Formats: sequence, structure tokens, C-alpha cells
Amino acid sequence: MQKGANDKMMNKMLVGFGYKTALYHGLVWMTFITYELGTLFAMVGLKTHYWHYAIYYFLYIGLFYFNAHVLLDFSFFRTNRPYLTATALVILEMLSFGLLKAVIDGAFSGGQFLLPLLTKAYLLSNIFRQVFFIGFSTAYWSLLSLIRFRNQAHQMEVEQLKHQARTLELENRYISVENAYLQNQISPHLLFNALNFIYYAVYRLSERAGKGIMLLSDLLRYSLTSGETQQKGVPLELEVAQIQKLIELDHMRFRENRYLSFKKKGDLSGYVILPLSLMTLVENMIKHGECSDPAAPATAELTLLANKLHFTTVNRKRETTPYPVTGLGLHNLKKRLSNAYQDRFELTITDLADRFSVQLIIEL
Repeated sequence: MQKGANDKMMNKMLVGFGYKTALYHGLVWMTFITYELGTLFAMVGLKTHYWHYAIYYFLYIGLFYFNAHVLLDFSFFRTNRPYLTATALVILEMLSFGLLKAVIDGAFSGGQFLLPLLTKAYLLSNIFRQVFFIGFSTAYWSLLSLIRFRNQAHQMEVEQLKHQARTLELENRYISVENAYLQNQISPHLLFNALNFIYYAVYRLSERAGKGIMLLSDLLRYSLTSGETQQKGVPLELEVAQIQKLIELDHMRFRENRYLSFKKKGDLSGYVILPLSLMTLVENMIKHGECSDPAAPATAELTLLANKLHFTTVNRKRETTPYPVTGLGLHNLKKRLSNAYQDRFELTITDLADRFSVQLIIEL
């Protein structure tokens, strides 16, 4: 984990300079070179060709950036022993650079390579020059690292504050939802108690009306309490029983003028399903479909083979309907199915001019 973070940091540090940064570095180097050459000219004069100085400064500037952005970056961000690795690589760097400098000096002196130049004074002056550039390069790298680490610490602090803000927001939302849930725990009890009172009062006058109130009470209780089992689901047999109660209640409302049927096939025991998933489709069919035409009855069919459930509703469209058709119920159902079953379900909606059908396949 640490090595991966170091690799990312090194990649960021190896990114090339921007235009403004390159211009700034160029001005600093021009000032430094002008100062050195001006001082040298005033003291002893410039005794070699100008392009020799250009090559020397090109070498030392290359040494400066190579030491900072390659050697030190590698040692401190890609190795487990940064100080030991950096020391060894700096020594190797100085030996390699010294050898290259000696070859170039030999070429500039008329072909006298290496040995004639390797005097004590020559070695000390070149070592001092390398230490000078490597030292400033190390200071430059340390300053860059300090700035980057400070920026990273600031960014981490900002992210931590954002995380705390998000956590606080979620906690506030949770408290609001919990309060609403607790409030809803009170309201259904009042509703059911009132329905029970109405049932006993009405049942003496009309058995049919009393039964309708009882069916409605059962459906409301199932709808309101099924959210508690949203995650683990409800028994498939219980969902089917509520569909039958919904259809029975619809038949009681319209008596012989309703042509609505529900068929089921297969052993439903032992299976669970997302609550209200099948109920929503039947309720949508009753609400928006034409269920009073004996020539085109509305049908709902459930077939269970192995662990695959097939549920289909078919109905003729109403010419006019008192309810606005928004499609919101089916849209919400699809989102709930997607959350519960992900890629283990298929919901196919066929919307024709005079006919509407829905087919739901779920791998339970």
C-alpha cells in the first residue's frame, strides 16, 4: 500500500514543468550564470571559448535536475531504505559525472584524456563543484517535497472535513427518517383500530360491507407493514394471498360486472419475494385497465418453475379513465426490483393502442 502511494507521488513529481515554472527556472539560471561569469571575468578573465562554458553549465544544470527529480525521487519514494540508497547513488553519481567531466576536459585540452588531468587540484576543484550543485539540488528537492507534503496534508484535511460533513448529513437524514418511521408506527395503529370499529358497526347492518372493510384492513396492514421486511422479502404465498384479497375486494365493489381473473401454477411454498412487487402490477391493471368486458377479460397469471417466477398481466385499455396515467408506479417498481435482484429479473412492458401487458420474470 505504501509503495503504491509512493509511486503515485513520484509520478506527480516527475511531471514536466509548466510554462511559468520553466520561465522562472530559466531566469534563475541566467542570473546565476551571469553572476558567475561576471565574477570570473572581473577576477581572472575568461580564458576559454564561450561554447565550452555553455557545455559545462549544461552538464551541471543536468546534474542538478537529475539528482533532484530522478535520484532522490527514486531513493525516497521507491525504496525501503531511502537514506542508504541515496548515499550510495550520490557517490555513484559523482564518480560517473567526474569521469564524464574529465573526458570532456581532456577533449577540450587537445586530446589529453584522463590521466594528465587527474591532479589533486583538479580533483578537489571538481569535487567541490559537484558537491555545490548536488547540495543545492538536494535543498531544492527538499523544498519541493515540503510543499507537496503540505499540500497533500491540506488536501487530506479538506477531504476529512468533507467526509465529516457527509457523515453528519447522513446522520441528520437518518434521524429524520427514523422520526418519520416512528410516527408512521403510531398512525397505522389508529387507522386499524378505527377500521375495526367501523367493521363491527357495519357488519351488523351489511355482511358484505363488513367483509369489504375487513379485506381493505388486511390490504392496508400488508402494504404498511411490508416495508419492515423489504430487505429479506416476504413469503411468496403471502403476496399471492394479498393479490387474491385485492381481486376479491374489486369483485365485491362491482359484483357481476367484473371480468378479472387470477391463476397460479406451481408450488409456492418456501420462496420469498420483494413485497408489493406482484401487487403493484395487479393494482395497476385494476386501476387503468378495462375489467368489465366479457369479450376481453383482464387476467393475471403466475407460474413458478424451479426457482424462476413468471408473472403476467394483460388487460384492455380503458377509453377514458379518472386516474392520470403517469407510469410512476411501474417506474418505482423497476427501481425496487433492480435494487433487490440486480440482473436476476426481467420486466417487459407492452403498450399497444388498445391493449396493455406486463411480463415479470424473477430468479428467486
